[in-house]
Amino acid sequence: MQQNYLYPQVYTVDGGPNLNPYVPAPAWALPTLKKKRKLDWKTMGIILLLNLVLLALAGLALGTVYLIDLRKEIHEMKQGNGGKGPHAEKIIGAQNVTKPPKDLRTAAHLTGDAITAGSNPLMWDDHRGHAFTRGVLYKDRGLVVNESGIFFVYSKIYFRSHKCEENKNLEHIVFKRTDRYHKDLILMETRKTNYCSVYSREWATNSYQAGIIQLLKGESLYVNVSYPKLVNFDESKTFFGLYRL
Repeated sequence: MQQNYLYPQVYTVDGGPNLNPYVPAPAWALPTLKKKRKLDWKTMGIILLLNLVLLALAGLALGTVYLIDLRKEIHEMKQGNGGKGPHAEKIIGAQNVTKPPKDLRTAAHLTGDAITAGSNPLMWDDHRGHAFTRGVLYKDRGLVVNESGIFFVYSKIYFRSHKCEENKNLEHIVFKRTDRYHKDLILMETRKTNYCSVYSREWATNSYQAGIIQLLKGESLYVNVSYPKLVNFDESKTFFGLYRL
C-alpha cells in the first residue's frame, strides 16, 4: 500500500515562522545583533556637570592657598617693619603708604578787594571765593616768597567807568621789593590809551600781563594802577597770582 508523506506543517509563533529544520530559513527571519547604544544627552550633561564641579573645587582650593599666603605676608609686614620696605609693594593694587605725596606746588591766586578800593598798591583778598595761598604769604598787600625759585607771575585788571575822560592813561604795573635794593623794581608794565570815546557813556577794557621771573626768598610782589577808582574788583575780572615752575 502506497503511503503519502506530508511535508511538516509550518506554524508561526509571535509573528515569526516555526521553521522546518530541513528547509533553510529566509534571510529576513535570521536574528540580528543589536547595535551598541550611544550615550544620550542626559548622560553627557551629567558628565559635563561633574567636570565643571571638579574645576570649581580646584579653583577654590588655589584661591584659598593664595589668600593664606597673602595674609601671611601682611602679618610679616606689620610685625617686621611696620609697613615699610618692599613687602608693601607686593600687595596687588596697593602703593607704598609711607611714601609722601608729591610736593604741592607753591602757588597763590588773589582776587580783588572792593572794600579797600582806591589806593596803591592794590589790596587783595586771599581766602574768599577762588582766592588761596599755598607756600606763599600774603602780607601788607603783597605776596611774600618763602622759597627762592623760578615763578610764573600774572596779573589782570578790569577798568570801567560810566563816562570817558580824555588824556587819561591807564597804567598797570607789577613790581617787587627786595632787601638788595632801596627802591621798588618794576617787573611788568602796560599802558592803555584811546580806550574809550567821548561820545560813549560807558566803557570797559582789560589789562593783562604775565611773565616768568626769578625770585629770592623774602622778596615780595605788588600791583599798582594809575587810577584805582576805575578798577572793577569782581573776582572773575581782576586778580593777581603766581606759581612756582
